[in-house]
Amino acid sequence: MQQDKIIIQTTKTHRARLSSALSYGALGRRRAVNTNVKRLIGSVVLAAVAGVGCIGYGFVVDLLLRQRETAAVEAFQQQMATNPLPETETRVLDEETGFLVDSETGEWIDPQTGFIIDPETMLSTDPDGNVIDPRLDWFYDPATGYYTDPSSGVTIDPVTMKPVRDEQ
Repeated sequence: MQQDKIIIQTTKTHRARLSSALSYGALGRRRAVNTNVKRLIGSVVLAAVAGVGCIGYGFVVDLLLRQRETAAVEAFQQQMATNPLPETETRVLDEETGFLVDSETGEWIDPQTGFIIDPETMLSTDPDGNVIDPRLDWFYDPATGYYTDPSSGVTIDPVTMKPVRDEQ
């Protein structure tokens, strides 16, 4: 009796499958294809947000770099126009060079820093060994002719008046 019920049930299942196959097509066509449309849309949105974030970050970093370089160029030009250390009784300004000459020692003195000037190069050297252009109080690189702002570290080409970026 149990066996008969199993055979009848199996036959019903086969008939239902054949009927469905005749009505709706083969089993592979009837199954819903698992589309990952939600994942695709989510991935596209995430990629767009990441792309916009990278572009925004690059824009802000470039803007800050340009502001820093512009400030350095302006400071360079201002330093060229000023000479703040005044004359004293023993230190007299040499009109030709713009440096102070110490009447007691005969040394030329940088009016910006107080460092002694080399009369051949007209440059001074600070205690750390940096060559300084005494007119500006900026570091000077004799090999390239570039000036570097000691406070910001921006290097400027005095011929083009543009910042020099290290190419790595």
